[in-house]
Amino acid sequence: MQFFAVLPIVLVLTSSAVFAQSNHIYADVQVTDIAPNSDFIWQRKNQHTPKYPVELARSGTRGCAVLSFDISASGRTENIEIINSVPNKLVGRYSRQMLQKWQWVSTAAAAMPEKRTLRLDFCIGGESLAQSVQACKQQAQLACG
Repeated sequence: MQFFAVLPIVLVLTSSAVFAQSNHIYADVQVTDIAPNSDFIWQRKNQHTPKYPVELARSGTRGCAVLSFDISASGRTENIEIINSVPNKLVGRYSRQMLQKWQWVSTAAAAMPEKRTLRLDFCIGGESLAQSVQACKQQAQLACG
């Protein structure tokens, strides 16, 4: 099961009219530190690609969100603020929910609180998983707003 967790999510939707044929929808989520820094005290415990929210996939919603938050001395995500959410607030809301569930591990001997800003890009579409991942990497280079 771990092997599949490393890969971006592939959602399979079936038509109610034709159960024998299915359409694949490829999706990817890119996580980018806004101010990359090698001196971060905390890193995500699970470095795998986050799961694409099912509701966003069903509606075909793609976009990005920039969030600012604190990581407490115990490694909890706190004080999440949505700085920007494109194309709508729904992307920011799902990003916040995703971030609230993340667990953090300290990379330093003395764990201290840390302020972070992340960007999450949600990309859906393409004819393959590789195309979806590549499109998301390109999207992450564009302004979120």
